[in-house]
Amino acid sequence: MENMIYLLIFILFFMLMFYFVSANNNRASFWEDFYAKEIALLIDNSEPGTSFSVDVSELSRVAIKNKIDVGRLISVNNLKNTIIVSTRHGEGTSFGFFNDVDVVFGQEEGIGFSSDEKVTTQFKFTLKEKQKNE
Repeated sequence: MENMIYLLIFILFFMLMFYFVSANNNRASFWEDFYAKEIALLIDNSEPGTSFSVDVSELSRVAIKNKIDVGRLISVNNLKNTIIVSTRHGEGTSFGFFNDVDVVFGQEEGIGFSSDEKVTTQFKFTLKEKQKNE
């Protein structure tokens, strides 16, 4: 009986390890976290009226492997001031920004494959003054 308990604990441990390794085999969570924080940092350090582009090529490679539409990699919740980056079905990473602005963004034209078969993807972000509802 005691051996059965140890065997069940052993099996449970390795099932959890297998889940963790398979979920992170293409570093999806790393790239989601990286880009969510970098974009939030850029927004926090910018003034209203600023536009900037972010190259998310590494993120798009992971999304293509996971069969995710590249146009849906990044979303912005202006009500909660959060950036959401998702390269997996039903999962993603969100990170907040403190700058009180509305963020308008979109995928820039020119996405495609270059001569060395690497995907190049950029998103353009424009910051506008927060619209106050009075």
